[in-house]
Amino acid sequence: MNPNRTVQVIIVGAGGHGSELHAYLRELCVQGSGIEFLGFIDDHRPRGAWGDTEVLGGLACLEEFLGARVGELHYITAVGSNTLRRTFVERLRRIDEQRLKPWTLQHPRAITGHGVEFGAGTCLAPGSIVTTNARIGSHCILNVNTSVSHDAVVGDYTNLNPGVVVAGNVEIGEGCYIGAGATLIDNVKIGEWSTIGAGAVVIGDIPPRVTAVGVPARVIKYHE
Repeated sequence: MNPNRTVQVIIVGAGGHGSELHAYLRELCVQGSGIEFLGFIDDHRPRGAWGDTEVLGGLACLEEFLGARVGELHYITAVGSNTLRRTFVERLRRIDEQRLKPWTLQHPRAITGHGVEFGAGTCLAPGSIVTTNARIGSHCILNVNTSVSHDAVVGDYTNLNPGVVVAGNVEIGEGCYIGAGATLIDNVKIGEWSTIGAGAVVIGDIPPRVTAVGVPARVIKYHE
């Protein structure tokens, strides 16, 4: 990407998380990041002014919106539900995969070290830290004050809530939801689409598609 080119961005989802992402974008703009925020896309809010910004319409309006412009449009999803976030991304791809491009938001106070990789459409919120040689997937949320240590792997569509601590060599599968303040000790594996409750301490592997809570974390529910 040309560092001198303005990147035009929309946020998909005009709820609480959307407001947070808008605030992060403002801070990036103050620092001269070359980002232009165009507005929100939301199926459940009326088109028009929303606070000091604008709702451009729902997903159905995007094709019309793209038709009136030239070039790429970047987006980031502001949806806390991992399954719903994946659904939105799939719908956006069907609208125009060539021109609608996922955009990664790294807040100025987020820290990423040497050898860190993260996928498109991921949000690194204020205070989030990824130390070194870690891989973060696409369309993930690393919320406020999360930390991910060396050689950890975080799958696509995962949500690490505020204050989550992921120790070294942890593997988190796709679509996992890790509750606020949870701790995952070294070398554990969390199966895909599993939920770890707030404040839990995971000291052993967790299978896919379950909910685990407590200290130490134990499985209390199996998902279909």
